[in-house]
Amino acid sequence: MKAHSERPGYKRTAPDIAAAQRAALDLAEKLRGPTRGKCRGYKVPNFDRYTRLKLEAIHAFLNMYASFSSVTYGRWSASAKQTATAAGRGDYFAECVARMARQYIEDRNVLPINPFGKWSTSMLADEDLSNEILLHLQSLGNNITAEKLANYLRREDIREKYQIGGHISVRTAQRYLFELGYRFTSPKKGQYTDGHERADVVYYRDHVYLPRLAHLQSRSMAWDKDNQPFYGPLNGRRVIIWYHDETIFYAHDRRRRVYCHKDAPAKPYQKGDGVSYMVADYVSADFGWLRGPNGERARR
Repeated sequence: MKAHSERPGYKRTAPDIAAAQRAALDLAEKLRGPTRGKCRGYKVPNFDRYTRLKLEAIHAFLNMYASFSSVTYGRWSASAKQTATAAGRGDYFAECVARMARQYIEDRNVLPINPFGKWSTSMLADEDLSNEILLHLQSLGNNITAEKLANYLRREDIREKYQIGGHISVRTAQRYLFELGYRFTSPKKGQYTDGHERADVVYYRDHVYLPRLAHLQSRSMAWDKDNQPFYGPLNGRRVIIWYHDETIFYAHDRRRRVYCHKDAPAKPYQKGDGVSYMVADYVSADFGWLRGPNGERARR
């Protein structure tokens, strides 16, 4: 007699709902990706498009089957058909997603295998070429473009060294940049160049600056969220706090979107990207922007 898991599909009972719920939670974590550690958000999971679509279908099916709010809760075949209907597919899709879901419940390491692309591989499969491209991109800094990568791969020495025969188009270079982890977006920026986590700086901030500011704020006016002042006794003579507002503009800081690696950390602002221009002013919650005797702005 065949084991329960080896019987034909129509003779097997539906998997346990609790096991399906655990599999759905595990699959949700896989699709979400690993955490970035101390940073917020999650890393992009290393799935190709085919595998991700199959896993998302399995996840949707498991939720249809094991979620209490689902209209097909506890009904295996009905949940498979409902998932297929939502995906705009038919009975064969329902049969496939049910089979893959059952395999995933039994073994979490069983993932859909992409049957496409087995007869041709990308040039990036060559680790030597991939590493050389990465070194070239690092040398470009924030000036990475698909055109520069395409021109680099068209060089005679590179084509001869790695036996590149075909023409490398800009669109192909854009796809290579994406596969290497680069995204055309605004790079992350930090607030300080250095020193803000030094022990002496942290000590001064926590034991000198912030306590002193809290003491001064206890003697200054305060407002609620509706911009209405709080009337009450102050802790001593009233204090007017003037805040220094400063903005620095650089000649070369207008290019906001560049190719940067998706896992690149936030970089501190660099002071030196061309000629700088600083605009400074003072502002108070009590009186607004600082004015001169004749009403002129104090901004410089």
